[in-house]
Amino acid sequence: MLRASNLVSRSSTSFNSREQLIRDNVVVSEKGVSLLLKWSKTRQNHDYTHQVSLCCSVEPSICPARAYKHLVSLIPGDKNAPVFALPVHGKLLPLSRSVLLNRFRELIVLVGLDPSVYSFHSLRHGGATLATKAGIPEILLKHHGDWRSDCFQTYIKQASVDMYRVTSAMNYLIGS
Repeated sequence: MLRASNLVSRSSTSFNSREQLIRDNVVVSEKGVSLLLKWSKTRQNHDYTHQVSLCCSVEPSICPARAYKHLVSLIPGDKNAPVFALPVHGKLLPLSRSVLLNRFRELIVLVGLDPSVYSFHSLRHGGATLATKAGIPEILLKHHGDWRSDCFQTYIKQASVDMYRVTSAMNYLIGS
């Protein structure tokens, strides 16, 4: 549920190691991966480190620890290197937002959806919705997504079947 600005810069030439994720700010353990974010849209003074922990998954294709280890084995770099970069002429070139967005849209097409209705922000919406369905308390959800206000509540999509639960519960009490 991170913002794209925490991960990649607007362009490969505007990368800022104080704002985007560098390898020194990724900690891998047997439990998962911790991302130490020094800057975000809601915390721009660099006076706070926001930790986001991603647990390991038994499903290899979605395990963040395995993915990160694989990434650094394929694209080695020093501790100040961008996490998301491509090797170009012997140097690591930071991945830009537009390159990542184009790839994201290609993947959306592969699963049969219309890429024009999805953006990186869709991942924040989907993450908030899934976390809510999983019963995650709002305070943890708010922290994980680095929301300072309660605006995250507008991100949560309710299925129509869930909306019927409101009047169903009310009908149950009235009819009992």
